[in-house]
Amino acid sequence: MNHTPTASQSEEKPSTSELILDAAERVVARDGASLTIDAVVKESGFSKGGVLYNFPSKKALIEGMIQRMTDRFLERHETAKVQAVAENAPLLPALISAFFDDKHVDRQVHMGLLAALAESPELIEPIRRVHQQIREDMLTHASDPYVARIVMLAADGLHFSETLGLETCSPDERAAIEARLIALVTEPPR
Repeated sequence: MNHTPTASQSEEKPSTSELILDAAERVVARDGASLTIDAVVKESGFSKGGVLYNFPSKKALIEGMIQRMTDRFLERHETAKVQAVAENAPLLPALISAFFDDKHVDRQVHMGLLAALAESPELIEPIRRVHQQIREDMLTHASDPYVARIVMLAADGLHFSETLGLETCSPDERAAIEARLIALVTEPPR
């Protein structure tokens, strides 16, 4: 007997820890850095014991949120590399586009995480490592490493200024900036 899974059977259900992290992100987006285990318990619908089993402290919860954020960022980066290679396209423009691909990023969550990092600055280390890994990967594929570095710094600056609410570009302006930065890394070195 050949059994083909139905759509609901083939879809993976999120793990308890993923559901707890989803709840924690909603709490941070709503309440900022005042993240508490009790707020996550209330938001998630899990028991306090269930939340603490997965994340034994507020610090562990923040570490989980940061790990998930960096995993997603690395996944976009790696997907862009694979796709560029499959399409025989230049790698660096694809990586820069992936760097800009933060449509799914909740800026309120990032703001809350930044505030939480003020309490525990050592928690930024995983972000620093991923950023360094991506930067080194991009520079490996750059014909002009200084131009590539300038483009990455500009992308970082745009991301952080938007996260902090300092500079807001319209979607058209942001797309034009992204296109110009990509053009800079594809121009032949002088």
